[in-house]
Amino acid sequence: MQEGSATDEVPGYLPVSRLAVAAAALGGISALALASPIFWVLPLVAIGVAVAALRDVTRQEAPKAGRLAAVAGLALAVGFGAQAVAAKATARSIMAARAAAAARLWLDTIHEQRLSDARSMCGFEGAGAVDLVAGCGASDQARVIGTAAGESAGTWLVRADVGSCTIEITLEPMPATWQGRQGERWTITKAEVVRPSAN
Repeated sequence: MQEGSATDEVPGYLPVSRLAVAAAALGGISALALASPIFWVLPLVAIGVAVAALRDVTRQEAPKAGRLAAVAGLALAVGFGAQAVAAKATARSIMAARAAAAARLWLDTIHEQRLSDARSMCGFEGAGAVDLVAGCGASDQARVIGTAAGESAGTWLVRADVGSCTIEITLEPMPATWQGRQGERWTITKAEVVRPSAN
């Protein structure tokens, strides 16, 4: 009776899928997506590798071990990716609400004829914004009708109906300290009429 050679396969042994190991590693690295949108590509790559790994470990002709690693990588990638997108969307929504509130406060200040206070909320480039809004005949309180991110990083655009005009206001949050606490002070950098009255 001949003994088996050293090269014979061990019964029940399955080689580990390299794709599965890579999927698990990339799933963990996908946590970087929480730090910056620059890394949002990592969860996508990890998902692709995990799907390929799941196919690799279930091939009939050459089954491999590593299904658990592939599933773990897929779960981590989906989890971190979804959390990163949700966190960014939430932060964007909060900033949009703050920009709208700051614009509304500024417009209410003009409506109440506290023009010096309104001017103090403007930056150097927005110095003429108060007169522009006042010139629209703001006899009624202004109504904010839309908010969007500005073209420059960190700026926001708020559209509002003011008297006989529709005004587009550009705002920018500036770091500020109030009663020893760090916060932000919104500054009006520009305002322009985008739709004057038809009258």
